[in-house]
Amino acid sequence: MKSVIIGIGNPNFKDDGVGLKIVENFQGDVDKVTLLNIGFNLIDSLLGYDKAVIVDGVKTGKEPGSIIEFDVDFWGDVYASGTHNFSIFEIIRIGYSVFPDEMPKEIKIIGVEVEDVETLSRECSPAVESAIPKAMLIIKEYLGIN
Repeated sequence: MKSVIIGIGNPNFKDDGVGLKIVENFQGDVDKVTLLNIGFNLIDSLLGYDKAVIVDGVKTGKEPGSIIEFDVDFWGDVYASGTHNFSIFEIIRIGYSVFPDEMPKEIKIIGVEVEDVETLSRECSPAVESAIPKAMLIIKEYLGIN
């Protein structure tokens, strides 16, 4: 089974870089893609995989560092942190509409609740930083990585 982890964010805006940091921690276990923002490039990153995980900072009103798991059938109104231009959910829906046979059969979105996406810093806030190992365990379990 061919799998990919896609991290989204801007590493220069504190917690907005959490998705990138999580993906960087995977070494050789799975294909990795990092995106500074999303558009149709997200679809390109998903094509040809059986299973995908998308990791991003989110703002849902929960406690910073909380991990929220979304399946692709969730089309709610969730703010993806930072500099993103399009809804992740809408882009995925377009991908399935245009490329139904090439899109992954399974996609999970892992969101880490952010605290600060405006401060210029390459370091996440402590609560968000502490969520990285837990998010990695969730991803490993989902993808069947040891």
